[in-house]
Amino acid sequence: MPGNFIRNIAHAWVKTNIGKNFINSLIFALSAGVGSAFIASLGGYVLVHLTIKRPQSWFFGIFIGNLFPFQMFLIPLYLFLNKIALYDTRIGLIIVYVGICVPFALFVYRNYAYTLPEEIFDAAKVDGAGKWKTFLHIFLPMSKPAFAVAFIFQFIWTWNDLIFGLILTERYRPVMTALSKLQGARGGVPVTILIAGTIIASIPTIIVMLSLQKAFVRGFTLTAEK
Repeated sequence: MPGNFIRNIAHAWVKTNIGKNFINSLIFALSAGVGSAFIASLGGYVLVHLTIKRPQSWFFGIFIGNLFPFQMFLIPLYLFLNKIALYDTRIGLIIVYVGICVPFALFVYRNYAYTLPEEIFDAAKVDGAGKWKTFLHIFLPMSKPAFAVAFIFQFIWTWNDLIFGLILTERYRPVMTALSKLQGARGGVPVTILIAGTIIASIPTIIVMLSLQKAFVRGFTLTAEK
């Protein structure tokens, strides 16, 4: 039985192209998770710990992107990527994923930033630390729980995405498109291969969740309190 299971995994990885799509998804999910978290950390730091005009308006102007169905963005994004010659490229889809993930990540970082003592940033200012140095050496290290929350949510969402990966690229489609293709061709694909492909696709999200579990719980608890 273990031998059959391994053979099914190998068959799903090599002969059904899930391996190639798996790598694409890994690139997209890591880029979206890290990229959106870093951009959101800049936004959270600026909105809470720097003096700017109408910070609430800036926040709601960015966060409102989460209030609309993502299907609304398909046609504009398709036309935009075609216009800048990034349709059917990894870079183009990475930009889309990062942009979509930023609003929620900003919500996480902004709420978490309110839990950090303002006195620490005042002390850094008195010691002569500039805004960028304070961000890099104080805000970022103290915001690891917020990073865990934002990264996990955006990694899992990007990994499970089907619609953008199906519409905005043909050569670099993510793993969920491969699974949907296998499911649509069940007459020619044994159920055991389909199950093996599903197991392969679930592994990264499990690893990410388990490895960042403690930081995720702490960050989510503090963020929810706000």
